[in-house]
Amino acid sequence: MGDHLEAIIFDMGGVFLKTINSHPRELMALRFGTTRKELESFTFSSDTSIRSEIGEITDQEHWQTVLRKFNQPVENYLLIYDEFFSGDAIDKKLLDFAVSLKSKYRIGLLSNAWMNARQLLEDRFHFIDKFDVSLFSYEARFRKPDPKIFHLMTKKMGVKPDNTLFIDDSSVNVVGAISAGLQSIQYENTQSLIKVIGKITER
Repeated sequence: MGDHLEAIIFDMGGVFLKTINSHPRELMALRFGTTRKELESFTFSSDTSIRSEIGEITDQEHWQTVLRKFNQPVENYLLIYDEFFSGDAIDKKLLDFAVSLKSKYRIGLLSNAWMNARQLLEDRFHFIDKFDVSLFSYEARFRKPDPKIFHLMTKKMGVKPDNTLFIDDSSVNVVGAISAGLQSIQYENTQSLIKVIGKITER
């Protein structure tokens, strides 16, 4: 790995974008009469979440479904969205490291995300333009771990899959990337990832 490495692609959620303060979600779950675990599970894994991630329904339709699930008013869903993600932040150390790699490699961001995520994320976190190429699942109309999204991403980046390294915190997505012909490693923490990539790029 690394002899002909041309590009490094990163997942977003759980890698760059992390929940560093769980208190807002815990308070929201309490108000909704549920647990944080159940709230997060339905928000991220329900049918409407997956449908919005492949562009079949809007993020608004998904969030309104979440709110109905917990018997909450559906108006002003963006206020709930902001509250839900108010404990999240960008891992600046990892972002700075990724940017430092751009002198040698193409850098990409590939994420399963609800429709309208590009605008909402850019408004709140201002980091997407740091990458040479970014692609969200709702734009591709399919989601990780489908090999098609990895092939589309490498095509957009102008690189070959076997010359590309993909990083994700989900083992399922890592397996999907490998099946699409990419090199892939699973994210565990920023410090170890920086060490591993450092060793790969030094070869």
